[in-house]
Amino acid sequence: MNFFVNQYLMALNSGVEHAEFKRLQLFKDHQAPAKLVTRQFDGLLHQNMRRFNIADDQMANLFDFFRETTSFSSRVIKMADLNWPTAYDIKPDPNVSEVRAGDRLVAKVHFVPSTVGHVYFIEIFDHFNNLVQRTDYDERGFKARDEFFSSAGEPITDIFYRPDGSRMAEQYYTHDNNGTNYVSLCHLINYHGRDYYFNGEQEWYRFFLDELNKQYDENNVFIADRPLAAQWPVVNMQTAAKKYLWLPTPHAVDPRDQVYSNLNNAYVYGLHEFLSAWDGVITSTEQQKQDLTQWLGGQPSVPILTISAAIVSKQQAQHAPISISERHAHEIIYTGRLDAERRVDQLVTAFDQVHHKITDATLVIYGYGGELDRLKQQVSQLHLETAVTFAGYQPNLTMAYDQAGAYVYTGESDAQPLSLIEALSHGVPAIAYDINYGPKDVLKDGKNGYLVTDGAVNQLVRALTRTLESPQRQQRLSKGAYRSSEQYSDEQVWKQWQPVVQ
Repeated sequence: MNFFVNQYLMALNSGVEHAEFKRLQLFKDHQAPAKLVTRQFDGLLHQNMRRFNIADDQMANLFDFFRETTSFSSRVIKMADLNWPTAYDIKPDPNVSEVRAGDRLVAKVHFVPSTVGHVYFIEIFDHFNNLVQRTDYDERGFKARDEFFSSAGEPITDIFYRPDGSRMAEQYYTHDNNGTNYVSLCHLINYHGRDYYFNGEQEWYRFFLDELNKQYDENNVFIADRPLAAQWPVVNMQTAAKKYLWLPTPHAVDPRDQVYSNLNNAYVYGLHEFLSAWDGVITSTEQQKQDLTQWLGGQPSVPILTISAAIVSKQQAQHAPISISERHAHEIIYTGRLDAERRVDQLVTAFDQVHHKITDATLVIYGYGGELDRLKQQVSQLHLETAVTFAGYQPNLTMAYDQAGAYVYTGESDAQPLSLIEALSHGVPAIAYDINYGPKDVLKDGKNGYLVTDGAVNQLVRALTRTLESPQRQQRLSKGAYRSSEQYSDEQVWKQWQPVVQ
């Protein structure tokens, strides 16, 4: 079995998860068994799995495993099933209903998104209106957790339940020397007739990985995909396993100097302190492999492998090309996080100038992040509200890519921009800054888009204008985009996986 070790799966995900989704499909298409592994408690986990087309047998979640609910026949719990005392008043609402005793708020009942009245969690309040307890229900219809809070509003104890109502586990919180509240003790109850105690979530996660490994007769492949959450549990497994560290970001702190600048803190444990614990380290590009090899002194003690995180599926590769005449030819798209290091503000600045030259040009920004409000303010100040759309996070961008006329990537660094490869595979001409890592591997000026000097907004403007102003050139770039994505085909990437796959 091949295990891709992460921390969580949410409704809104990053490139780490999207790379895993593609990888799960790749392994499924090649009849290689694989599972995404998560440790986080989430009552909506299986709703999110359905959102991203992940089957029960492709997921191994810590709480599902110890509750024995990896597969579970769903049922519905509604307000009427909660048996509130008849003296309480219920104020119904489609999203959050209130339970009151006269003027006092007793509880708020939250419902599962996109359902009609399916109970998600309940908040319970004391006489002073302080939150003292939260009861979570798995969206498949059973009580899953009680969480209790201190007077300061911090969690102090979690109690987890099996579907039959028995206690499955407990967690206890304390403060570290910096005053941060964290889980200091985990108690697993009656697992195979025994109780287990762990000094925090990491130890419990390590135990879970060992139990998964034993379930499949050991010597399975474990790939630490989210290093801060996964590298310690994988390194410290006590059963025989093959262990790989995936690098989802550049390994050094200076985006422009990945050979001599200091190591990214996320990799100090895995690359500096315990490099020899791995069977290999995986980078998404050959350039990062070469830079990391130099950073490690030229002769690393373990193999460094290059395996593309981006994968163009057979289905997409076989899709009939969509001509520029069938697209919104002057629509520019950005897809990805809206964080400062993605520099989407520079794209907006460039678009403002493009819009003055090509008046029907539009910009659609797909994604979420901390810069959203600032970007909306920038758009407003430039009076671009009718030309710029913030489309939010979309789990499937097929339609967006198939109708777009150009794609832009302005990040300051990346291990490999997945959205860049996705755009090209849909025939979208791409413009990107020349950064570490990924764009220079695939973008060829005048062939499938343009590679511009990092941070040069004036060049970004010229490249966008040049792409949009001539339908004939734009069509030629689109054809080149389709062709250039072939190096990331299902078959090509599967060959790269052969040294690792179980």
